[in-house]
Amino acid sequence: MRTVAIINQKGGCGKTTTAVNLAGALARMGQPTLLVDMDPQSHCAVGLGIPEDSIDRQIGDAMLTEPNRKLDESRLLWKFGQGLDLIPSTMRLAGLEAAHGGLADLEDRDQRLLNVTERFDDRYEFCLIDCPPSIGLLTFNALRAATEVLIPVETSFFSLRGAQRQARTIESLARRLGGRTPYRILPTMHEPQHRLANEILNELNTRFPDQVIPHAIRRDEKLKEAASFGQPLIEYEHNAPGSMDYADLAVWLIAHPPSKSRGRAAAQARKMPPPMEAGEGIRAMLRAERMAAAQTTTQPEPAPAAKAPTETPTAAPTTSSRAAELAQRARRLLAETASIGARIDADPDVSHFLRQNETEDREANLRKIRKLYGVHQTSRGALFVHPGGETSRLFIAGDFNGWSPTATPLRFNQRLGVHEACVPLPAGKQRYRVVVNGRWVTDPYNTDTTTDRFGELTSVVNVRQNLSAAACEGAD
Repeated sequence: MRTVAIINQKGGCGKTTTAVNLAGALARMGQPTLLVDMDPQSHCAVGLGIPEDSIDRQIGDAMLTEPNRKLDESRLLWKFGQGLDLIPSTMRLAGLEAAHGGLADLEDRDQRLLNVTERFDDRYEFCLIDCPPSIGLLTFNALRAATEVLIPVETSFFSLRGAQRQARTIESLARRLGGRTPYRILPTMHEPQHRLANEILNELNTRFPDQVIPHAIRRDEKLKEAASFGQPLIEYEHNAPGSMDYADLAVWLIAHPPSKSRGRAAAQARKMPPPMEAGEGIRAMLRAERMAAAQTTTQPEPAPAAKAPTETPTAAPTTSSRAAELAQRARRLLAETASIGARIDADPDVSHFLRQNETEDREANLRKIRKLYGVHQTSRGALFVHPGGETSRLFIAGDFNGWSPTATPLRFNQRLGVHEACVPLPAGKQRYRVVVNGRWVTDPYNTDTTTDRFGELTSVVNVRQNLSAAACEGAD
């Protein structure tokens, strides 16, 4: 299992956004991923729609569990389908590294997270650790458990000045812990249309010629929007720029496992495939998913390819052989993706379908669908329409159903890729909120709001006439 610690002491650099969305992209690509939140602010749980008061066990409890005792995974792990699991944190984690918090007095105090992640080593391909924005025992634990470090750096002037300081800090901490954990720098919140951002990106590449990942994450407001609905962006809107960027990053990481050697010579010696073109990661993923669906419904399973002779296994593979194995697997993944693309091109029905979906007409259709988001009064009733993946659970709670979080579900319309519900409403102003995977949010697609007695914004729909239940029957 590759364990990636995502670290930056500077706030607002996209650290948690990267953790959540990279985890979602890796899982979507068939790489089972464990996301571990080591930040007491618990933003990973927020970004995945988990209310903090629903968290029973958190990462701090697991770290204080002795290695010879079994973890209660049913209370610790949150599963999000498609191979993404989360071990959350809470504010209680902040007290763990205090003088009498329980961690500082332990002899192996900097290895407790490693003890936890090793339990899952044979279950996941990746473990992503969202680190706290400070240097202490929690960060020491993350570095001890990590096989590599990812430093998100915003392409702005002040972030550039702090990048070198952050890199020196990582190297210093790694030496103190008796290792030399390789680190990579990920440009984030990049605005390619701005000259200054491009100049800073070039400067990053000059100062860190071997560490900068060649896939910058563009600034995309959809990332915040997806977080408000408790989803990675790749599940919320896979064709958004942020989705494409994190998909490209995931493909690049799969193809570039860390090496003990450092520098250009080591990178050349690994003979990794070149970076994919921008957006190719998401296109490869969608091609593979569509081809798999087409084969399941219309084509027989292809004959398996002849397997190469199996080498005699060694008793204990070294780190370098493990890296070579992962690199070989990544190259095989890319080769399979290319093979799938070729088979799609050879199938006139499937290729015609894909070409249709990649035209401007498809973009026009998507824009039309987005205009439906929110609430609309129709002859059939008040129609609530919201985006979200098929595994999401959305409900409408309001004056009309006693503010029940489960009484009015939105069903998933697979044809349009949206969640919808037609609700009979009495005339007058009706207050409501959207419940997304257990998290209550104001409808982001309705500008008509009011403030409730707790000071929170609540959405409002002004119903002009009674919308009867009979009128809503059969709404789609």
